Amino acid sequence: MGLNSDEAFTGLQAYEVLRGHLSLVPSGNGYGATTEAYLLAPLLATWTGVWPLRLLATLLSAVASVAIFRLAAPLLGRAPGLVVALVGWSMSGALVLLWSKSYMGYTTGLTAQVVTLTLAGRAMRTTDRLATTAAAAGTAAGLAMWSHPMFGVVSLLALVCPAVAHRMRLRRWWIPAIGGWLVGAAPWLVFIARNGIASPGSPRGTSFVARLTNFGTELLPRVFGLRSMTGEWVGPEPGTALGPTVLVLLTVTSLSGLVLLVRRRGRAALPLLVTGLLAYPVLALLPQLWFFADARYGLPFVPQLLMGLGAWMLLLPGRTQRSWWPVVLVPTVWLLTFCVPVVHHRIGFAAPVDPDADIKRAVAELEARDIRLVAGSYWSTYLADYVAGGRFDVSPDDTVRLVGSARVVQSADPADVALIYPAGSVPRLRLAAERYSLLRVGALTLYIPDRMTSRASA
Repeated sequence: MGLNSDEAFTGLQAYEVLRGHLSLVPSGNGYGATTEAYLLAPLLATWTGVWPLRLLATLLSAVASVAIFRLAAPLLGRAPGLVVALVGWSMSGALVLLWSKSYMGYTTGLTAQVVTLTLAGRAMRTTDRLATTAAAAGTAAGLAMWSHPMFGVVSLLALVCPAVAHRMRLRRWWIPAIGGWLVGAAPWLVFIARNGIASPGSPRGTSFVARLTNFGTELLPRVFGLRSMTGEWVGPEPGTALGPTVLVLLTVTSLSGLVLLVRRRGRAALPLLVTGLLAYPVLALLPQLWFFADARYGLPFVPQLLMGLGAWMLLLPGRTQRSWWPVVLVPTVWLLTFCVPVVHHRIGFAAPVDPDADIKRAVAELEARDIRLVAGSYWSTYLADYVAGGRFDVSPDDTVRLVGSARVVQSADPADVALIYPAGSVPRLRLAAERYSLLRVGALTLYIPDRMTSRASA
């Protein structure tokens, strides 16, 4: 898949870091971590284009998978833990596509949540070095909150069990845990102190019941690879009840598996059970979590779903649990059944082409005319700016992220501002229509002001 403007914005935020603008949350946003931007900045200091974003996304998805393995191995064993981690990486086509995108705060937030779950389980299992565990768990939960409130909320739910278990241990649990949380969430807290708490609003007028319904009927099917990102049920018989039936079976199997895990592994698995059962209604309280097409808001559910499914491996004979053949067989079967169909539905398996060819050509056309001011659609302007190495000033029609850049464009002479839109979009022209030359570049349309039309040949 080609680069999109959300990814490009991560790159633009990294360029801001290289220029010395050290943001605590993404520009134009009221929450979220800029961790990916800081990690990407060193790469962009010597390397430009699409691949730094892809490399960072791949590395961070590997880190998340390692974290899931570290969560699973103490409870399930090393081989089953590896099965869970590998299935988690290829759990669905939607998640694999998410792993390939450097969205700020998502993969790092998931990793922080998984670390919190792991440490919460350790605190339930043993009191050895409890203060250290509490401080580390609190820090991870704070980082999860900074990354995205949905990961922070689930991380706090994970800490409920050890907080109750160690309710009388002020110095060994409460002080280090709270102190760690304050350290981890410090960037978010500093931002709030400077700017206030962002108003959550009520996007699209969704209600708690509507969001809870969407979790079950839209989001989870995409997390499990049963619905495509455009909503169709995936399977040999998409028009039947097969998809919903498999969804119910997987969900019930996962949640009941968490109960089995508690019965087999005791208190150490309680944080997983609590978060597995409570994450759904608690996260439905957040009005921002209405979007479900790409499954990004399903990430906080993934560790608990995986552990619930993996728990059933505890019923296998001990020799089978220690065998390594399931490490190859189970993830492969899962990949072919629940991941490949959605990936094929989304991008197909055609001959390799450069999915970013159109935007690269569009940027080349703009640069050939010495154009540095660009307006248009959100999904085109920031993408063009990133491909140009952050050399443009851009102002999207909606969802302005980089306010300073947008002000430069808005205050400029419209005759100096080119427009870029996906083909077929209705443009917001700043000059009379006859003063633009239209240039079609693949799936994009450039609107070049008349005074700039001759610069490419000059």
